[in-house]
Amino acid sequence: MFESPRPLVGRTAELAHLSGLLDARRQWVFVLLTGEPGIGKTRMLGAFADHARERGIMTIAGRATEFERSAPYGIVQDALADAHQHPDLAGHLDGLRALLSRESGTGDLAGLDRHRRFREMRQGVERMGESGTLVVLMDDVQWADDASVEVIDYHIRHPPNTNAVIVLACRTGELPKGLARSLTSANVVNLPIGPLSAAEADIMLTGQLSPPGRRQLSRPGRRRLYERSGGNPLFLEILATLPDTPAADLADVTETGALSEVTRTDALDRLIVAELAGLDPDRQLVAQAAAVAGDDLDVASVAAVSGLDPRTVEPALDELVRRRVLGTAGRALVFRHPLVRAAAYQLAGPSWRRAAHRRAAEHLLSRGASDVRRAVHMEHAIGVGDTDGAALLVSAAGAVSVNAPATAARWFRAALEASPADATPELRMSLAAALAVSGRLEEARGLLDELVREGDGSRDQAVGLLSAMQRSLGRLEEARALLTGELARVDDSVGRPPLLVELAAIDLLQGQWDSAADNASQALDQILDQANQASTRSGTSASAVTLLAVAELYRCHFPDGYRLLARAKTLMDALTDRELCDDLGFVAPLAWGEFIVDHHDDALRHLARGLQVARDHGRDNVVPLLHAARAMVRSALGEIEAALADAEEAEEIARHLGSAEMLAFAHVVKSRPLLWRAGPEAAVPLVEEVLHGPGMRSAWWRTIADDVVSEVLLSVGRPEDCRRFLAARVGGDPSGLGPGAASVFARRARAEAACGDLTAAGQWYERAVAVVSSGAPPARSADVETAHATLAMAADRPHEAETAAREAVECLVTARLPVGEGFARMLLAEVSADAGDVRTAQEQLGQAKALFTRVGAPWPAAQAGRRQRGAAAHGAGGRLSEREREVVELVGEGLTNRQIGERLYLSPRTVETHLARVFRKLGVNTRAALVRRSAGQA
Repeated sequence: MFESPRPLVGRTAELAHLSGLLDARRQWVFVLLTGEPGIGKTRMLGAFADHARERGIMTIAGRATEFERSAPYGIVQDALADAHQHPDLAGHLDGLRALLSRESGTGDLAGLDRHRRFREMRQGVERMGESGTLVVLMDDVQWADDASVEVIDYHIRHPPNTNAVIVLACRTGELPKGLARSLTSANVVNLPIGPLSAAEADIMLTGQLSPPGRRQLSRPGRRRLYERSGGNPLFLEILATLPDTPAADLADVTETGALSEVTRTDALDRLIVAELAGLDPDRQLVAQAAAVAGDDLDVASVAAVSGLDPRTVEPALDELVRRRVLGTAGRALVFRHPLVRAAAYQLAGPSWRRAAHRRAAEHLLSRGASDVRRAVHMEHAIGVGDTDGAALLVSAAGAVSVNAPATAARWFRAALEASPADATPELRMSLAAALAVSGRLEEARGLLDELVREGDGSRDQAVGLLSAMQRSLGRLEEARALLTGELARVDDSVGRPPLLVELAAIDLLQGQWDSAADNASQALDQILDQANQASTRSGTSASAVTLLAVAELYRCHFPDGYRLLARAKTLMDALTDRELCDDLGFVAPLAWGEFIVDHHDDALRHLARGLQVARDHGRDNVVPLLHAARAMVRSALGEIEAALADAEEAEEIARHLGSAEMLAFAHVVKSRPLLWRAGPEAAVPLVEEVLHGPGMRSAWWRTIADDVVSEVLLSVGRPEDCRRFLAARVGGDPSGLGPGAASVFARRARAEAACGDLTAAGQWYERAVAVVSSGAPPARSADVETAHATLAMAADRPHEAETAAREAVECLVTARLPVGEGFARMLLAEVSADAGDVRTAQEQLGQAKALFTRVGAPWPAAQAGRRQRGAAAHGAGGRLSEREREVVELVGEGLTNRQIGERLYLSPRTVETHLARVFRKLGVNTRAALVRRSAGQA
């Protein structure tokens, strides 16, 4: 029978279709199961066989093999060999096997004898069917021998008078000619097997293909594996076994440079056997040469690489197309999948491959091909001392360094290794730059350190690039020391602006807002010097204005910040993609500035462009921060799934780049949308990393993280932790917090109120009001009004609380921030319930639940639903807040304050505060009286 190391994933509809045929009680039906190699036909047959056996249905199975096509009746005999599994059928099956084994004779008599034999076989099958329904499964029918094809064809045209389901599995487009006509019969069910869906592939990657000890693949990584596999389970299995790589590098499997590095696995070996091992020597050689030739795959190139005569190569290529090893894309020949190419490539030995690549490079030279096309092969053919090959690689690497820096880095390195004596500073600088922008930061840093110490003509460029590397790796003090030392040394106006801009970026990350504004302003002044404009990069001005705008916003100089941000947007939009490519690191600060002033559409547009340019030009080093920034914007806009996808992209790439700082920041960014989607159990551990970890070295990122962490803590009912956290991290001066100061101060006010300190709450609320009054963006007013409503409710001023809560709702509706609006409506419901307006409370909770449900936030939706159900309470109990009613309910269950706190994510002291208010509102003094009062109201 068909056994597989892994169970069937997906294929629910197909399996249901086959099962339905068993229920239909049709007398005789053929099913043609078709699909690409590796698509899961064999597993499908195995699952159907298991299903049939579980129902007590007699099932036999056979498989054809490519190497036994000369043996007559091979697949039929293999199926009949299942006699031992069916004692009741053993006699019938042995009789059929004996019938097929008789000598046939020759000539016309042989044909007549064969016909009689088939008729006797049909009768034998009918006798077998007397015992019940029969299932016959035949796999790899494309390799069935001629005699087996004749048997199958006969039974299609002359179906036995019995209940049977016969499933023939065959590769798409490779059905034996002898069956092509008969299988168009109305008695045949066609059941093509297509690719797995993304959800089904996820099941494989998170379950079957996730071995113990291996880090779980992130959602973006799984998605890219799925895209690279085309939904083919076998290809997915192979790709999943490759060593951990950044998701963006999976495309490198298609490059000749990566073919030899694809790990040999059982799955890949199965692919090699299935696709190539049956070829004769010449055709196998053609397949190997085609794998080397790659994109230049045609008769002439394959002949040159293989050393075979073109007259031998041409039919061999046709045979590879027939076998679906190769396919066509327009007029070109291509491998059906990069992994098939990898299989063919690995069939050859490394020495042969090296010589074959040199033959390919020479053939391309004879055709007048570009250096870039020849370098694809020279990379693998070059040896030590090959100066001509090194020159070719350097030329080609320079040509692709802008759009494909990872490829350029490989070629620069190969050239250096081949001719170490020619390792000029310029060549090493080129290699370092390519490594840096493609995300290989540590390697780049080592080379740049050497170049800076040597102090040659590449020093200026090396210093700028090295400081950017140090910044990306979170080594801010090292970057600052490098830049300040270089600025003291450089006195020419041309070299100073880029260094000043980089220093301003360091200032921002370290929270030195005044210094950032000063350095960015100096850079702009020097750029505006007429003698200097022509020699300064176009993006330097846009970057300097961006940093100055962000610095002014964080210093709470809002009018200047708004004006500069508009100017930065104009300058950045005027850059071509090529110009932007050199200053991509400043797209995230621009988008962040736009986000904190509520220009969400502009922020998303700039981030999308930045990511596209980064992908087009291989700038992996900037990608994590762009994704993290976009996750924040999308979270605020209620695009929760998209926000999580961005956060996970940032996580994955930061992990690959080796940036612990960026990884920690990505975790914080992820915590908020994760809370909304999956609740505290999923989100709080990410926040705990910040609470108990060493802390981020970047003051700017730390400020952003503090905002998110405090919001999560308050959202999950931990006001004391929120208050303690903000007290340790945030002072009363809004400078350095920017527009977020209003939100953070308002949150501190709410936390103080929840902990019972209304005096402190009022002080923090007044600070938040002052920030909004100084010109903070309008949406920040919603946080301030939320705090206002909380304080008014605590002070028993219901009308004032309702007015403030409604203003918060309206503000968030105007800003198009649905999650914030949902929470504001929940607060308005609490205010209304506290005032005895149950109807309004239920209406607001219903709207909040609908908002949360629409954006995919089940955790707050469930909270709103619970409160909506509880809002029907009347009398004095109706004046309890929703949190107070939850506490009362748990007291009724006999829980202690500590247990209630654990259930509701509150501290015991906060539970005590809620209980004190409940006692006062209900006029009771003990827990027992509270339980009796609650029971009486129920």
